[in-house]
Amino acid sequence: MEKAGKQPEIKILLLSDDQEFLGQVTDAVENRYALFHAKDLKQALGFDHLSQVALLIADSEVLGGEPEPILERLSRRAPGMIQVVAGTGNDKAVLKQLMDDGKIFRVLTKPCQPGQTRLYIEAAIKQAMQMRGVDHSVEKPPVRSWKKPALIVGSAAAVLVSVAFVIPWGDDDTAGPDDYRASGQGALIEQHLDKARSAMQEKRYFEPKNNNAIYYYFQILTLDPNNVGAQRGIVAAADEVLAQTEQDLLRNRPARAAKALVMIRNVLPDHPRLAFFDSLVGATSPEQRMSNARRAIDAGQYEQAFGLLAEVSTGDSATPPAMEKTVLGGVLEHARAAISSGEIGRALDLIDRVKVINSLYGGIAEIEDQLGRKYSTLMSEARTETDDGNLGSAERLLGQAETIPVASVSSIRLARARISKALQAMSEEAAALAAQERLEEQIADRVNALNQEFRASIADDRLLAPRQGNAFFFLDEMRKLNPGSEQYGAASLALTNKLLEQMWQDLAAREYAAAESFLKQAEQIGGESEELTAARAGLEQDWAAHQGSTVIPATQMKMTNFVEPDFPKRALRRNIEGWVDVEFTVTATGEVSEIEIVDAEKTGYFEKATLQAVAQWRFEPQVFRGEPHRQRVRARLRFNL
Repeated sequence: MEKAGKQPEIKILLLSDDQEFLGQVTDAVENRYALFHAKDLKQALGFDHLSQVALLIADSEVLGGEPEPILERLSRRAPGMIQVVAGTGNDKAVLKQLMDDGKIFRVLTKPCQPGQTRLYIEAAIKQAMQMRGVDHSVEKPPVRSWKKPALIVGSAAAVLVSVAFVIPWGDDDTAGPDDYRASGQGALIEQHLDKARSAMQEKRYFEPKNNNAIYYYFQILTLDPNNVGAQRGIVAAADEVLAQTEQDLLRNRPARAAKALVMIRNVLPDHPRLAFFDSLVGATSPEQRMSNARRAIDAGQYEQAFGLLAEVSTGDSATPPAMEKTVLGGVLEHARAAISSGEIGRALDLIDRVKVINSLYGGIAEIEDQLGRKYSTLMSEARTETDDGNLGSAERLLGQAETIPVASVSSIRLARARISKALQAMSEEAAALAAQERLEEQIADRVNALNQEFRASIADDRLLAPRQGNAFFFLDEMRKLNPGSEQYGAASLALTNKLLEQMWQDLAAREYAAAESFLKQAEQIGGESEELTAARAGLEQDWAAHQGSTVIPATQMKMTNFVEPDFPKRALRRNIEGWVDVEFTVTATGEVSEIEIVDAEKTGYFEKATLQAVAQWRFEPQVFRGEPHRQRVRARLRFNL
């Protein structure tokens, strides 16, 4: 646990590992409070005086993706501690929700502006002091007359009192008690509640007149002083108004802020933060800032005067040119003195602050050129060397750049991170190359083993079967591993020739389906070649010549429906047996047509029964090139007793 500054009564704990943010908070505190620094949650929980901390300033990077459990854990150790969280744009939605839910006091956006950081810290400290000085016990409100409703306000236990003045948004013809006791009072309250909720959703907290959340909640409390929903709602609306007031002060809109404070004082006169905001309105007025700036200039406190003038320049009044010249000139003198003494960071900060007011002010370019030219050159050369892989040279250039006072620590760190990343990439590339070489060796060994299995399959005539044990399977596995290998090329040619040989054999036997299957496999392997083109032409010519004229035995066809012929009674009475040869056509749909009796052992007995049975047979049609075709078929039917 690190401590900065002296040990006043108020203790602030900064939970962050960001050195730049630590410096910003330290500058904002300005030794007015005891600032303690914890780099992580473990250090924070181990802080001996954690229970005495009035304000926690936490960095969202330390809190992680779910900050709420960590903040609750710290709150249990330090009851009443005010919490401010600093985050980037990526955290804005989560932190805004925590603030809306009342889990944290304010959200700082990194990188933080000095004035905003100082204002938020002061506001949080004031809130902490007010909280410590207020009794947290909540008493039941006494029964009041309808003109003076009482309200216990949230955690601050402030009392809402409606006195006999005219509320600026109220109506002049207010009804009396008897009217509000009428049966329509509940409906009127519900109507006001609905309008108040809509106003809250639309962020109409106190404007426009007679159509805002506070107006409707106040009307409800006039009707029913003990209405819990209205009590909570008016406090929530007031908190939103004060949040807007704080932003108005940050943006130098004191008139709008003062108007909002008057309204809050009318409905919540005892709100614990009113005194603090009243002091801020006076302190942030352009006239007061100008007066303070002149006193600072007279005392030679140029930095303080510059801060005041920077705020005035963004407000309602323009900065007097003579004052701007005196202050900016003094700030640049401080910057030159800081450069001479080696306080480069302070000098750069002063230059940047001058640029906020007048980026064209004389002397800025000269100082920046003097400090930045060599540094920029070295950083650019270091990056080029890093991109080219000359990491030793890049590191040497960074070493020189570090000696330049204007050097940015974060830029140097980022440049070294690039070198580390490039070194890691080179190591990974070397490792990947070695792994690739080992993999290629393993693939070569596997391809050799598959080639041996392939040759054995060719020798055993296992071209396409059995599954995962045939020549085509082993060839395909070789293709997956290394299609460019010599083994795969030779094996492809060998299997293609073997398949074509089998195709011609099947074609000679008029087994067109089998021939087509072998040819397709050969075409899949061999692609386009003269041999494959000739084989395809031969198959199609032979098929065209013999289609429908070649008669094949029925045993070569797959039957899908068989009807056994009836044994004729005349042959049965005479104990006559015999056979009948029949030819028929199987159509493209598998039906039987064009039935013809070719021969019979005993004529005149079995022909009719044969025709009746065969007409009901069904087959799977012959398929060539994916299309069904007609086929002439011969069968012999035997009639035995």
